[in-house]
Amino acid sequence: MENVSVSDEPGSLPYDAPAGDVTLRSYEAGADAYLQQSPPPGTRVRAYLDQLADLVVAGTVLELGSGPGWDAAYLESRGPRVVRTDAVNAFVDLLLAAGHPARLLDVRVDDFGGPYDAVMANAVLLHLSREQFVDVLGRARCAVAHHGVLAFTVKEGDGERWSRAKLGLPRHFTYWREPELRSALEANGWQVLSLEHVTGRVEPWLFVVARADEKPRRVRPVTDREPGSPMICPPALKPGGRRASAGPSWSS
Repeated sequence: MENVSVSDEPGSLPYDAPAGDVTLRSYEAGADAYLQQSPPPGTRVRAYLDQLADLVVAGTVLELGSGPGWDAAYLESRGPRVVRTDAVNAFVDLLLAAGHPARLLDVRVDDFGGPYDAVMANAVLLHLSREQFVDVLGRARCAVAHHGVLAFTVKEGDGERWSRAKLGLPRHFTYWREPELRSALEANGWQVLSLEHVTGRVEPWLFVVARADEKPRRVRPVTDREPGSPMICPPALKPGGRRASAGPSWSS
């Protein structure tokens, strides 16, 4: 295929693996190019990270998709401790070489652990299908402490597209609109604190911050569960790891 921009490749294309696997392979092969093409966080992203830091204070943040680690470094300069993870071996190796503890974590299938004061994913969940995205919302809800926070950014728009921008290799993107994001968050145990429309260098973005609600949730099944079999999310965790009093699980 020829090099294309995001807008040139709408829809699904006949690659030889699931879209997420193709995207991860591209990041593995193009890690150096990504470092050259992606600068450290600018003013708008730093303001977003400041918002998260103000909510978490000195708590612990699980970062999904740490990449080069620039967001984590800035966030830690504000007080929180960041648990760095990525599904790309090249980025984990880079973080380890820089002296930061880091581990491989594929958001599609791996356990998040916890409890954390927050889960953060900057420009990561946009690579998931809508079904995978909803599953991650539920599992992140299970991974945070009482009144825990979720912060993530996705591209604003409709449908799905492939892009070879930055890496010269195919990456898959899913676009979101505010109403469907709010609906997905509320159905999976999150109260939206802020949802901002942000002008990007090429495309518009949605910057989201949400807080875990008080109700236990019935989370969508992950891939290794029987189809239709619910995964029960425990009640919210109190600070210090104690469970809130259990109530009946439910689904929206």
